Amino acid sequence: MSKLLLSGLFTTSLQATAVECPPQLRTFHLFERQSPAPTCVDQWQQAFFNDLGCPLSFVEGNPGTTVREQKLRAGEIELVTGLAQTAQRTFQFSKPIGSNNVYFYRLKSAPQWDNIGDWCDPVMQQARILVPAQGYFGAALEKLRLYPNCSKWLIPYSHTTVQPFDLLDKGRSDLMVSAERHFAALPAERRAQYQRLKLVVVEGEVHIAFAAHVAPAFIKQVNQQIDKGLQNPATFHPKGKSCLLPPQSTTTAAH
Repeated sequence: MSKLLLSGLFTTSLQATAVECPPQLRTFHLFERQSPAPTCVDQWQQAFFNDLGCPLSFVEGNPGTTVREQKLRAGEIELVTGLAQTAQRTFQFSKPIGSNNVYFYRLKSAPQWDNIGDWCDPVMQQARILVPAQGYFGAALEKLRLYPNCSKWLIPYSHTTVQPFDLLDKGRSDLMVSAERHFAALPAERRAQYQRLKLVVVEGEVHIAFAAHVAPAFIKQVNQQIDKGLQNPATFHPKGKSCLLPPQSTTTAAH
C-alpha cells in the first residue's frame, strides 16, 4: 500500500473520531460553595470535558436544582451533571456516570430512630427531620414534604448555605436526609458520629443532562468518553472526598 494511501486512511480516521464541540458548553458550579475554591466535582467536570477536547465554562452562581433545570430547559446552559432520568425531565441524557444514593442519618447517640419501619409510621411522626430544600428525591420524600403529619417538624436546608450535619450535631433535628456523597465527604472522625437508617430514601443512576440544542452527535461522543472512563473506575470515580458519585448501582430510581 502506497504512503499516499496510508496517509489518506490515517487522515480519514482522525476526521471520523474528531469531536465537534458545541459553540458553548456552560454549566453551574456543583455542590457546596462556602469556599471560593472549585469543588472536586467541578474539577471532575472540567477534566472530563477537557479530555474530550471541549472545555467547560461555569456560569456564575450556584442555584438549586429547580433553577438549574429551568436554565437548561431555556437553553441558557448546555448541561447539568448528576441528574437522574424522570418522566418530568425531558432532557437529552448521557449514559449513567454513577449513582446518587440518598439516606436518612442520625446521631449514633440516638438509636431510637432505628425503630422507624416505614414512611410516615408512628415513630417517624415523632421526628424532627432535615430535608433538602430543592430537588426531586423520589415519591416517598415527596410524600413526607406534602404531609406535615408524617413528621414532628420538617426543616428544609440547602448545602450551599449551611453544613447540615452541623445542625444534626447541635440538636436542631433528630434525622437528616442527605446524599451519600455529602456524608462521604466528611472527615472520618465525623462520619463515626452518625448512623445510617435502613430505610432508603432513594438509590439510582445519574447522568449528564443536556439542553435540546446540543447535537446528539456530541452526546454520542460524550457516551464514548464515559465508556472509556468506566474501564478504569478508580480514575473515573475518584476516591477520598467523593469527588463525584459512587460507581453505578444496579437499582434504578428517580431523584
